[in-house]
Amino acid sequence: MYTLFLDTHSSKTRIVLYKEEQPIIKKEIETEKNQSSRIMPILLEVLEEAKIEINKIKEIIIVNGPGSFTGVRIGVTIAKTLAYTLNIPIKEMSSLLVKAVSIPHEKVNVIEREKNGIFLGTFNKENQLVGDYQYLSNKEYEDMQKENTLEEIELNYEAIFAFAKTLLSKNPHAVNPLYVKKIEVQK
Repeated sequence: MYTLFLDTHSSKTRIVLYKEEQPIIKKEIETEKNQSSRIMPILLEVLEEAKIEINKIKEIIIVNGPGSFTGVRIGVTIAKTLAYTLNIPIKEMSSLLVKAVSIPHEKVNVIEREKNGIFLGTFNKENQLVGDYQYLSNKEYEDMQKENTLEEIELNYEAIFAFAKTLLSKNPHAVNPLYVKKIEVQK
């Protein structure tokens, strides 16, 4: 069974193809400002490298944000479309959760930077979100106590896959981008 992991929340697009539980192809490509024209060719390249057709994918794991507004929408739309047309399960994980599950911890604050601030999620040792995701301005983050706060975490794709197995599949129509930061209209 093949599983597709798709992450477009930042300027790097990550596509991982798993066979059974093992990542067999990992692509991490800088796609800042041209994700919409690069993601599908990269996905096709991954399928070609694996020598499989798209209908061999039996599950999708999508990173639904928070992160780049446009990047998240592009990735979620592609994942939902594939899940719907292939009639396969789809699971969603936040960009902060994939970092948290990649490392052993008791309780950890995970951050994701963007130009004017940071996204923050606190996770317990079972990788359950404690409270809500937050968006802090750079100033608010500077003033915050940063105990057990991590930013640069190398993703562990085996751990991500194992955690995704514990998640319930969703109807593709119910998968949505995770927006934490308020836009100007909402303020």
